[in-house]
Amino acid sequence: MNGRRGDGRGPRHGGPPDRRPVQRERDVQEPAGGPIRGPGERVVYGVGPVRELIARRASSVKAVWVDPRRADKGSDPRGTSDPVAAIVTAARAAGIRVEDRERDILDRAVGEDARHQGVIAWVGALAYVDVDALLEGAARGDGTHEPALIVALDGVEDPRNLGAVLRSAYLLGASGVIIPEHRAAQVTAIVSKTSAGASELLPIAQVGNLVRALDELRELGVWRVAVHATEAAQPIAKLDLKGPTVLVLGAEGSGVRPLVAKNCDFHALIPMARAGVGSFNVSVAAALALYEARRQRG
Repeated sequence: MNGRRGDGRGPRHGGPPDRRPVQRERDVQEPAGGPIRGPGERVVYGVGPVRELIARRASSVKAVWVDPRRADKGSDPRGTSDPVAAIVTAARAAGIRVEDRERDILDRAVGEDARHQGVIAWVGALAYVDVDALLEGAARGDGTHEPALIVALDGVEDPRNLGAVLRSAYLLGASGVIIPEHRAAQVTAIVSKTSAGASELLPIAQVGNLVRALDELRELGVWRVAVHATEAAQPIAKLDLKGPTVLVLGAEGSGVRPLVAKNCDFHALIPMARAGVGSFNVSVAAALALYEARRQRG
C-alpha cells in the first residue's frame, strides 16, 4: 500500500484544494483510445465493492481513482453526500492514494459497458487459497467456529453468475468457494462488481481437477452434496447440512457433470412449485441451498 500524500504527482482529496495542473502517474499508461493500465494488477469498480474493500481490506488497495465531479461534492444542505466523496474520505483515512481521473479514463480502465459509478480501486493479483484453508467455518459468538460450509462450482462460465454465487456465499456464512482453473469463469472485475465486493472478502480456491479436490475434502471429513435433480436426489431440507459440507453446483443448462456427481456422497434437489420454465439459475440455486444450510445451523 502506498500511503504517500501530496507528493507533487497529482491532487489529493480531503485537504485544501490543490490548484496545480493534474499530473499523471508515471506508472499509469494511457494509450490513446485503448485500455488503461493502472498501478495494480486488477481493478475493482463501483461504489459498493470499493467501499467494502476499503472498509475490510484497505491494505490490498494500491490506489483509488475517482471522478472529480463526484468526489468534490461533499455534503449538501440536506445533510446528504455523494457516496464517492465518502469513499474518498475513507480511503484517505486508510492512507490510500486517491487521484482524480476523468470519466473517459475510468470508462477505459474498467472496460466497455461496465458501470463504475465514478470510482475504481486498483488492487494486486487475487490470492487464491489452498482447499484445506476452507475448512474453518464461520465464527460463532463464543469464539469457536462452526463446521465448514463450502461451495464448489462445476464449470460455471458466466461471470455474473459467479459473482452472484460469491455474494450469497459471503452473506450466508460460507467458508469459501472452489472454482475450476479451466473451462470456468475466473475472478474478473465484472465478477467483483456483481459480487458487491465479496470476491475480495471470501476465500476462493482454484483447482485444476475438481474431482480430486472433492476427494481431498472427503478425506478431511467433509460431506459432498451435489445440488441437482436426479432420481437419487432428495429434497435438500431432508439432508443434514449441520456438519462439514461442500455444496456442488453445476453449469447453466448442463448441471453437475456425471463424473463429479458420481464422486458426491449425496444428491439434493430444491423443490419447485411450478415447472415449464426450466430449473433455477445456478446462482439462485446456490443461494437457496446455502440458506437451507444456514437455517439448519441456526
